Amino acid sequence: MKKKTKKSISKKKKHTVKRTPSTASKSHGVAVKPLSADTVREFWEVLSQKRDDMLAIVQRKKEQEIEDIGVGDEADIATRSVEKEMLFELTDSEKSTLDMVEAALRKIEKGVFGLCESCQKPISHKRIQIMPWARYCMPCQSEQEVPAPEI
Repeated sequence: MKKKTKKSISKKKKHTVKRTPSTASKSHGVAVKPLSADTVREFWEVLSQKRDDMLAIVQRKKEQEIEDIGVGDEADIATRSVEKEMLFELTDSEKSTLDMVEAALRKIEKGVFGLCESCQKPISHKRIQIMPWARYCMPCQSEQEVPAPEI
């Protein structure tokens, strides 16, 4: 008889646990509301514009590189070589950002925009506003950036 009483008490405790509403989700202890359809549409427009701008920059740099074939002394050639190296580095950085922007656009299409790729919890609105192509919430991003211990 006592066992049945304990089971019924434990069942009651399970039902009295407060749950967060389905309209809000917790991201590492902070309640975050899901993004509205209008907000997602606005981010799609921002991301599309960013993608177009990045593609234009990369294209301009490629055209500049092709036009930059010239004759000069050794110092001119060395200077152009260093400039081209810097150009490639910028282009790699810009291509990386472009890849992240395109990934964010794919997330919108799949209906998972604004969710952390690591923990699957919502990314804070403030972070999404600042960097709409963010892949991780702040706690997970911090974990990604922890330097490896020196051996």
